[in-house]
Amino acid sequence: MSDFFNRAAAARVLFLSLAVGVAGIVLSDVVQAQDGPRDQRTESFRSADTNRDGRISEEEFEAFVKIRLGSSGGMRAVMFNRLTPDEQKARLDEKFAQMDVNGKGYLTLEDWRPQS
Repeated sequence: MSDFFNRAAAARVLFLSLAVGVAGIVLSDVVQAQDGPRDQRTESFRSADTNRDGRISEEEFEAFVKIRLGSSGGMRAVMFNRLTPDEQKARLDEKFAQMDVNGKGYLTLEDWRPQS
């Protein structure tokens, strides 16, 4: 029985590792217009900046990602949705922090760039 629990735990760790890796790809792709011409990037930024203050708060970023994931319906969205709410939040927080290079607590158009 102990062997069963060890295998189950190993399977969960493997699944979560894959899911978090896929979520990272999703979050890079979610801001998909970043790779395109500046007007596409600007439009994507404006779409995320719901209160039109020229900044994207962490809450706006999370809402934007979740809306984009919900409309994409692809495998990446499925994998992200398999994460627990706490795991999703942690992944979104990590991605936001990567984009907010100066630690301002918000994103500007200059921050709105592809992430590795």
